[in-house]
Amino acid sequence: MKTLNINEVFFKRGAIIFFVCFFICGCLIFKDYGLSVDEAVQRTIGEVNYNFIKSGDSKELLALGDYGEGKYHGPAFEIFLYSAEKLLNLKDSRDIFLMRHGLNFLLFFIGVLIFYLLGLKIFKSHGAALLSAVMLVISPRIFAESFYNSKDLPMLCFCIFACYTTLLFVERQTIRWAIINAAFCGFAMDIRIMALLLPFGALYLYLMQKHKKIVPLLMFISCTLLFTMAFWPVLWIDPEYHFIAAFKQMSHFTLSVDTLYMGRIVSGPNLPWHYLPVWILCTTPISYMVLLLVGLFFALKNSFVNFKSTLPIQLFIYMLVTPILAVIILHSTVYDSWRHVYFVYPFFLLIAVYGFTQLINAVKNRLAVRIISFSTVISVIFVLIFMISNHPFQNLYFNSFAGKNIRQNYEMDYWGLSFKQGLEHILANDKSGNINIASDMGVCFLNFDIIPIENRKRLNQTDDLKSANYFLTAFRLYPNGFNFGTAVFQIKVGNEVFMEVRKLN
Repeated sequence: MKTLNINEVFFKRGAIIFFVCFFICGCLIFKDYGLSVDEAVQRTIGEVNYNFIKSGDSKELLALGDYGEGKYHGPAFEIFLYSAEKLLNLKDSRDIFLMRHGLNFLLFFIGVLIFYLLGLKIFKSHGAALLSAVMLVISPRIFAESFYNSKDLPMLCFCIFACYTTLLFVERQTIRWAIINAAFCGFAMDIRIMALLLPFGALYLYLMQKHKKIVPLLMFISCTLLFTMAFWPVLWIDPEYHFIAAFKQMSHFTLSVDTLYMGRIVSGPNLPWHYLPVWILCTTPISYMVLLLVGLFFALKNSFVNFKSTLPIQLFIYMLVTPILAVIILHSTVYDSWRHVYFVYPFFLLIAVYGFTQLINAVKNRLAVRIISFSTVISVIFVLIFMISNHPFQNLYFNSFAGKNIRQNYEMDYWGLSFKQGLEHILANDKSGNINIASDMGVCFLNFDIIPIENRKRLNQTDDLKSANYFLTAFRLYPNGFNFGTAVFQIKVGNEVFMEVRKLN
């Protein structure tokens, strides 16, 4: 691939400044995010698998069942988080969840760093590599969830690790890189089984090479199987049975979760085929999607000219398109936006940056080059402004394709993270020793756990509106809201109120 005609020294130094600022920013704000409805469940998965590893008793693990806190929910990263909790001897819930948020962000930071190296390897340009990393960070929903989503964001990161080590393995064809690549592929599969696509992608690139070494290839295949078992304790009991059962569950997950989609309440198993494409379309910066289309165009065009020159881009397209098609064809149950396939997003961005570099190379006019570059930078800055002005609710980003009256058409704070801010408002303005809290979402009470203990003691959960002092709602499945009591606190993104505190007694 051609390199961009840019000052590489400038962009290399810019990358250093970017990563320093990014790391400092994460360290300063990781305490700002509330608890999602999934976090307690995810922690339980880590705890049960940790106990099985320590004791060897599989009763508790097998008793988890198939759904919810199920034994087939990939536990690899959760085991790491729970082990860190035990190692640090954390007891208070606030300390535990803040630690989890901090480590989740640290993993994402490392993921972005490796993504930069991946971009550098593909595009041979510090400018293009920096653009790749910046676009990944300046993606509002991804950025927010990097702090509290301990399943989909670790999956995204390990897909980056696996992709980078795949290219090194294919290039060097050594036993060492075969083992390293296999480890990342195995770990990713033990977060979400859909990562099964990764080793097949690696095999494709390897077999497309002119010269191939057989021993590293066999080592990669065997080690991938071993590492998949190593990081997924339930497979220690009966590898073949439980792996097939986990795959069947992924293909036909029957948990029925109602969700608001295009103005209608629909259950997860009955969502239309276009659910994922529409959510991606409505929640991804438009400029990124334009560059994706440009990248796909040049990938097709260049494949006809020199097929092998586009092999890495073919891998990215495969990893972007296949999971989405699999969900549509298998009619797999998804809900709460497109978070189940967040791991395709790095490949989305790599294709987009490929489109940007190819477009710059194809345009001969210097003024046109500057216009394209300037437009891209400005579009990223506008997204950054949204992220700063709506902190810590970047996860509620919608673009103009979502239209108006978003709350009436799509789920907003479906994970209930904003209850933290609602509770903090109450505690700051109500000095009562005991405050009774009611809510339409159970996650509101989970957010008690991230409130400092001296204030947490003042909060009491109640299901009785007559005895409640405040009612909190994030409008999940109730887009029209409630009319009892008096609204004393609201949180908005744009013109949309997505969280409300209503004073009752």
